[in-house]
Amino acid sequence: MPSETQIVGILPTQISSPQLLIWRNLAALVIIYYTCIVIYRLYFGPLSHIPGRKLAAATSLYAMYHDLIRGGQYNWEIEKMHQQYGPIIRIAPEEVHINDPSFTDIVFAGPGHRREKGQRTINGLGSSPTAIATRDHDLHKSRRAALNPFFSSANIRRLEPMVHDVLGQITQRLETAKKTGEPVNMSLLYRAATHDLIADYAFGQGSVCFSREDLNQPYFQAYHEMVLTWHFGCYFPWFSHIVRRLPTSIVISMVPSVKQFVSMIQACLPFSRFLAFFSAVQKIDKIKANSSEYSDAERPTIFHGLLQSSLPESEKDSTRLAEEASVLLSAGTDSSANTLSAITYHLLSNPRILQKLRKELIDAIPDKSERQFPRISKVEALPYLSAVIQEGLRLHPAVSGRQQRVAPTEDLTYTDPSNNKTYKLPRGTVMSMNPMLLSRRKEMYPNPGEYRPERFIENPKLRNFNFTFSKGTRVCMGMNLAYQEMYVILAGLFGRFDGGDGQGERLELYETDRGDVEIVRDLVTENIRNGSVGVRVVVKGQ
Repeated sequence: MPSETQIVGILPTQISSPQLLIWRNLAALVIIYYTCIVIYRLYFGPLSHIPGRKLAAATSLYAMYHDLIRGGQYNWEIEKMHQQYGPIIRIAPEEVHINDPSFTDIVFAGPGHRREKGQRTINGLGSSPTAIATRDHDLHKSRRAALNPFFSSANIRRLEPMVHDVLGQITQRLETAKKTGEPVNMSLLYRAATHDLIADYAFGQGSVCFSREDLNQPYFQAYHEMVLTWHFGCYFPWFSHIVRRLPTSIVISMVPSVKQFVSMIQACLPFSRFLAFFSAVQKIDKIKANSSEYSDAERPTIFHGLLQSSLPESEKDSTRLAEEASVLLSAGTDSSANTLSAITYHLLSNPRILQKLRKELIDAIPDKSERQFPRISKVEALPYLSAVIQEGLRLHPAVSGRQQRVAPTEDLTYTDPSNNKTYKLPRGTVMSMNPMLLSRRKEMYPNPGEYRPERFIENPKLRNFNFTFSKGTRVCMGMNLAYQEMYVILAGLFGRFDGGDGQGERLELYETDRGDVEIVRDLVTENIRNGSVGVRVVVKGQ
């Protein structure tokens, strides 16, 4: 055993080791570097004057903890910060959150103002070469210009027969369930309807989900499992880049349920089965060679339209189009389906509201057969149905998370109406607003948690503050389609089926409560509690 003298003699030699000194100095430099960054962010940076929690301003780890570790809970922390600090707060080192509806037209400006998406949102979308995930203002404008005509009000109205088709499929499933006494999962039924509608319009594919007994439930389950990785992608964008470059077979071996998702993507692209979702794909020469098949059709598909558009050839690459396809399928399915499910729950759990709606529908369309497949031109003018939909969108927005914008060429200012204090937002600042928080402000919506459509009758101006579909040059291009789906499907179903107190055919909730529609986390569209299977009903009566 060495003596004390020997040990003391060894220590100086070890401490003075060149390698140890290098590592110690590097560690000190790293600590000093990050300390300087934190001090700059808190006291000298361009956003240091914005109120908020110091930890949130110092590091993005604070937001990541609530988003990623706690499973999409940052929205509620942001709400608490607004209650403490006011309508404008700093929620990340480079991000400011504003909870003031009067400022939406500034942050989400229209033509004439350059607006880009924040990098966090781009990361969450996998940095895909799609219109929705395009950060650059000019490139986004070009990509949207090719898609916009297909989602104009006039073109969407031409889809009314298709909406009637899926409404008929829903009704048929309910009629079958009445005979068997089995409960019906309305959430799954609505997803099948909205999915088949957008798949048919985009790719010329008919009943993909309704042709299956299980309504293709495994596909939706696989999609929802993928959505759960949203926040991981936001903070670790390199992950999606790696996955996108892996062969599909490897991805499926890692996540078996993804096979259903990939299969459905390919099934919805009958004109070119070379298109795949996860890996590089072949050119779409097959479409171009058979383009007359689609140009001669009475209703050309969206993707045929993209191929015939003025987009440069590089934008018509099959890899990019496959990415655009997946976005259309997902965005066109869950958003409307979730709101339809929530409204169905509220109507069936509030007999007074349902009876008021049915009276309006029956008075407006006395003929029962016509009422089962209502015309959009008739039902969109009904004030109470409109209020029912607006209140559903208010409480259950299609996307629950904060929406980011950047003004790359403008310095903006925000004035707090409570104290007239003005805050400068330098160009390049990431500004975000949240439809969920905006739609629950007590001064605008008394008892904000209550489902009460009458508030939109009493104050029609409230509709002007609807932020569900965003605003400005990046407003949701599927908004017109979503409204048509909701108006026609809700009017068709509840013009025919009564509630639990009715005497004719009626729908009754089955093992369903508000927790099956309530937003309790922010995971893009997967926002209800774990374990919920959605809104279920049984069909009774004549």
